[in-house]
Amino acid sequence: MLRRLAAASAAIVGLVVLGSSPASASGTVNWKPVNTTGAWHCNGYVPHGAYSTVPGGVKFKTCIVMPNNDAAQAVLVVQNATAHDVYIEKGRVVFESSSGGDIWCAASNLASGATAGCYAPTINPLDCQFTTNADTELTLLGRKNTNTNYGWEAPCG
Repeated sequence: MLRRLAAASAAIVGLVVLGSSPASASGTVNWKPVNTTGAWHCNGYVPHGAYSTVPGGVKFKTCIVMPNNDAAQAVLVVQNATAHDVYIEKGRVVFESSSGGDIWCAASNLASGATAGCYAPTINPLDCQFTTNADTELTLLGRKNTNTNYGWEAPCG
């Protein structure tokens, strides 16, 4: 009897452990070069508060890239106009969360005069729909600043 109870308990524990899955979390990506085209819909650059008193400053913007009628991607773009390298502590893109468009941006150095982008995953299909807002955050020198691009309509294919 005790053996049957132990076997049944082990089976239940196994089902619970195998049946559960960790909460889904977005991954982390590295920064890449930025080459905009007509498919990029960006708001204007905004200064990051951590470098507001530094000549040139560090600026960032949020873009939604729609290369065709049924796909979209959000990008956090950072531009370092200071005379020194800056350290990006972290970045974040939240876009079309239910479709897997969110991403964390890896910590990185950004050279003086450089521009880099943190590209969220491409999501689709979007034919004839508006995208959600693309929300970004950028942390420099312990200060988190945020920005929003209010979404775009995917043309009908």
